[in-house]
Amino acid sequence: MEGFLVRWLTTVAFGLLLAAVGCGGQDLATHGSAIRLAARRAVPLTVQQKDAVPHAVPGSVPDDADDEDDKDYWEGVDFTADDFAEVRRFVKLFYIDPSYDKHMAWIMAANGALSTMIPPREMLPEDYYKKKKTSSKERADVAGNVSKLKKGDQFVIREAKKDDRERPTGQLSPKEIRNKKREYREKQEEYERFFARVSFTEADFVRVVEFIRTTEVPSNPKFRMSKVYIAAAQGYLGSLDPHSTIISTKAWDESTKSTVDGSFEGIGAVLTKKGDDTIIESPMEGQPAFKAGLRAGDVIVSVDEKAITKMDLSKVVKRIRGTKGTTVSLTIRRLGEPKDFTVAIRREHIEVKNVASHMVDRHPDVGYVKMTGFVPSTRESLKEAIAALELQTKGGRLRGLILDLRNNAGGLLQESVDIADDFLEQGVIVSVKNPSERDDVYTAAAGGYRFPLVVLVNDNSASAAEILASAIQENDRGLVVGDRTFGKASVQTLLNPLLRRDYYIKLTVARYYAPQGRTIQVAGVIPDISIPPALGEDMPVGFREEDLAHHLSRLNADYVPPNRDIVAKVLDCDKRAGMADQIVKADPNPQIKPDYQLLKAADYLECVIQTGEAFQQGAGGAL
Repeated sequence: MEGFLVRWLTTVAFGLLLAAVGCGGQDLATHGSAIRLAARRAVPLTVQQKDAVPHAVPGSVPDDADDEDDKDYWEGVDFTADDFAEVRRFVKLFYIDPSYDKHMAWIMAANGALSTMIPPREMLPEDYYKKKKTSSKERADVAGNVSKLKKGDQFVIREAKKDDRERPTGQLSPKEIRNKKREYREKQEEYERFFARVSFTEADFVRVVEFIRTTEVPSNPKFRMSKVYIAAAQGYLGSLDPHSTIISTKAWDESTKSTVDGSFEGIGAVLTKKGDDTIIESPMEGQPAFKAGLRAGDVIVSVDEKAITKMDLSKVVKRIRGTKGTTVSLTIRRLGEPKDFTVAIRREHIEVKNVASHMVDRHPDVGYVKMTGFVPSTRESLKEAIAALELQTKGGRLRGLILDLRNNAGGLLQESVDIADDFLEQGVIVSVKNPSERDDVYTAAAGGYRFPLVVLVNDNSASAAEILASAIQENDRGLVVGDRTFGKASVQTLLNPLLRRDYYIKLTVARYYAPQGRTIQVAGVIPDISIPPALGEDMPVGFREEDLAHHLSRLNADYVPPNRDIVAKVLDCDKRAGMADQIVKADPNPQIKPDYQLLKAADYLECVIQTGEAFQQGAGGAL
């Protein structure tokens, strides 16, 4: 258990790459937002957030998810000890906290390096190992062969079992998830307390690397020492905070491309895992799964006659995906059907764009826009989407807009600032503060959209998405509804190494602050009105910044909801005129799972419109 936990925490920053959570800077040399040096070019960056506590928090993924283990983004990148040294020099020059714990950094670098061995190894404090070894409850956590590099070392090297991951059986309750998260946190804290008493320096790290070299290279001609130094650099940076790391250019380019256009070839369904079962959360309307008659709640028993019960969701997804025009056979178990049945589905091209929009049913002239990330084209795509929506209205103008930022992991700082400016007339959008530079304060200029606005968020809305949501909320421009956001209020910048262009060094360089002057680090954006994902359900536990090891601290806790008076009137109106609950109750077994949060957001927006409540600052008093 410990072995997997430590390796997961060591490499979390890189493992989170392809989901994106954060915002990058623009020009630190002049405005605290990008770093420009003679032979280096800073690239605005997005930080990533993807996994929750490993295998503890159930989640949903579309059937376009990749099995990331099949891809080696570092293939062809020759990363050496000199490159690792350059990473450390960049940390010294640019990292937000120059007093970071170098002792723990070297420990995590060593553990990262050891994780590349076959089988993987890890370092454990000797006293910690002995304590676990003598405990009947914890003995299994440190099972495996152990050795020392030399007799006087205060640490041991353990050969990990093939799979140290703890896999819960069955569906976890919210209470069990909270307990599991607390358990992981306490284990990590205990591990670091023991290591704090262990002498470990750069010289010890060098000894660990030499152990790896002499053990692996002679017996495995395919073993690459560059992998060792890559993992060491990721471990070193992961000790700083969960968003600093190194990223290959291939991985960054693919992440950006998939954010702009996430289209794929498959059946068009959202899958989720419940216990050992893979469930169709909802087919996408008009797509092959929908046309084949699949329904929300269907259990997939097998794919092409191969059982998938207990199989990891990513592997199930990989089996279902395939080339357009080919056929996949799914065996389905459906409530109310006496026997399982098989459905053959022809795979098609499923279009998924960064910005998608449509008019909202049952709410005349109310538009909806979904944004999944902040990339260079997002603002223009948003403008085009709004213009297209306006053409679909009776009078050429929208009565209101729902801006959906759920599962928007963030992106470029400037894009979020520019989009916020499009909705605001005046006021502060965000402040960026770097200990070694002057503060940057981004403010709105007059002009822009004036229709009423509701912003939808959840625990996967992060960083740049949180900047936009807090700017709308704290400038009295609109309501924010849904769930508390991720809580990442730090700024990262991508740096090119001096003579390389095949990877980036990503460092946290600043914090950002919401318009009222508070940082939403850990706290997140608290919605004006909370909406659970489904009618009658409790709000899910979620996974947020506070669940990541070594996250930046929360600086303030005071928070005064800015829209309390308006919220009271909106809730009263919703009790009288809201339609969401009735719509859901009218069809208890729908083919497509209703988006309850969207339905409620539309009701709340309608109430804002009908009650005539003006968000004075943002809309100039005109709704």
